Amino acid sequence: MKKILIATHGHLASGYLSSIQLLAGTTEGIAVINAYVDENDFDQELQQFVNHINEKDQVFVFSDLFGGSVNQKVTRIFLEQKISATVIAGFNLPIVLEILLASEELSQESIRQMVEKCQKEMRVNILKEEVLVNDEEDFF
Repeated sequence: MKKILIATHGHLASGYLSSIQLLAGTTEGIAVINAYVDENDFDQELQQFVNHINEKDQVFVFSDLFGGSVNQKVTRIFLEQKISATVIAGFNLPIVLEILLASEELSQESIRQMVEKCQKEMRVNILKEEVLVNDEEDFF
């Protein structure tokens, strides 16, 4: 079974969960941890997620900042407990949806290809009056 953890600083994880529910119509198999907010115990919540993993699960963890404290704790606990997982740091909504909606078990290569595809979806459009007037058809 596919298990997904979205772990972020603040309430970003819950925001992603809300968007996923809206766009995909399901959040089955997804857990979120809003680290360092309220009186939540991040370590305890992370351990609870880990406790529900079995060796047949394909595990994906999305963290907000590569090298950030959330990413470090997630990586450490998975390595210490020898649990196989794919950790994707600095993620965006398209990659979570791609992983969630994939109908089969994903290989390392297919995951890499998905990440590359979703990285390309990040675009910059600098909007100025002349762009809006002259390039409306090219915007989307």
